[in-house]
Amino acid sequence: MGDRGNERGSITLLTALCLPMLLGALAIAIDIGYLYITQRQLQTLADAAAMAGALEASSCSTANCGVIQTAATSAFTEDGRPAPTVFLQCATASGTGVLLTINNGPCALGASDPNHLDANYVEAVVTEQVPTYFAGFRGFHTVQISARAEAGKSSPPGPCLNILGTSGQTVTLNSGASITDGTGSTCAFNVNSSGTPAVMEDSGATVDVGSYTVHGTVTDNGGSYTPAPTTGTATKPDPIAAEITAGTITTPTQPAVSSTCCNPVSGATTLQPGYYSSGLNFNGSGYTVTLNPGVYYFGGSMVVGGVNLTGSNVTIYFANGSLTMNSASTMTLSAPSTGSTAGMLIWQAPADSSPMILDSSSSSSWGGAVYVPGAQLTLNGGSTAVGYGMIESQSLMMNSAISLSCASMPGGVCPGGSGSASGSATIALAE
Repeated sequence: MGDRGNERGSITLLTALCLPMLLGALAIAIDIGYLYITQRQLQTLADAAAMAGALEASSCSTANCGVIQTAATSAFTEDGRPAPTVFLQCATASGTGVLLTINNGPCALGASDPNHLDANYVEAVVTEQVPTYFAGFRGFHTVQISARAEAGKSSPPGPCLNILGTSGQTVTLNSGASITDGTGSTCAFNVNSSGTPAVMEDSGATVDVGSYTVHGTVTDNGGSYTPAPTTGTATKPDPIAAEITAGTITTPTQPAVSSTCCNPVSGATTLQPGYYSSGLNFNGSGYTVTLNPGVYYFGGSMVVGGVNLTGSNVTIYFANGSLTMNSASTMTLSAPSTGSTAGMLIWQAPADSSPMILDSSSSSSWGGAVYVPGAQLTLNGGSTAVGYGMIESQSLMMNSAISLSCASMPGGVCPGGSGSASGSATIALAE
């Protein structure tokens, strides 16, 4: 009994010693939770203020004009918060309550910010001295919480049709070829070749886009242009290659296990993403082949003959070989909108020079980029890219019609491009 009494006494003593520490830890946890919630609220206010200010930046003749300030502060009152005390252009903010610093262009991060002092962007920094509940017992009566956001106009769109070859005749537009952008003539068609000519356009061919630029010259045999091509322009970079270098999209890697699917494919079939080491052959007459979402990695070519090929959230990657789509086939495919291959629909490795041929009915649609950087792309029949399309190839031969648009993708953003397909600037959070 005596020993048990000593044990109870020890437990009581231990509890007495530990209770203050436990209560202290609980108190600190309550303060940290409150400060976290407050910081998230300030971030929401900063985001709203930056977006509201950026929407008005185009109407300003000077930085930090009155409408920017009014729009940014209104974002607070519309959220039910009192109007903040406003400071401009990285002035030192001090005082009580919520403080808002509006910077047009951004300056809080200094030269490390890629939008530093760019008047197309508005930066909002929200600061508040937040009282603590329990940390005051340790001398921390308030803690300064801040949040920062940046918003601005998007850059102009990248080329919707970019021909990468730098020498010789890289574009042949035969009679019946038609390139339109499907968005009110705002897409860009660019040819990088210095050839004389770089483009050969026959009678009956039509180009109706936002801009038509050619590094070399154009031989016109009676085609129709809107606008007329501008020749002698500087070459344009490969925007998709830039996205790959930046890590925004990632070149697919070969899966370890090959698909066990049939080859050739005959009859209605649903295929799974994976590694097709020898490629695929579709032989049929009007049946449907469905591609389930994912990356289809080909070690050989794919031939689509007389079938309806459908699938969404699909990337078809050719490490070796290419795609040949014969007449009487249709393609209704869309690329993923997120993930490591976002926006990429048909993708051929740059080192492969196998020509790609798409010869389809007019009902086909390509919901994503067709990227053939090392080879010629031939478009025959009634091939039509609708809804969203970006085409990059080493060279191009056309006997058909395509309609290019980025408008249906999230944010209206082309892969490799940073702007709206409509050509009008959009406002988006930059940071």
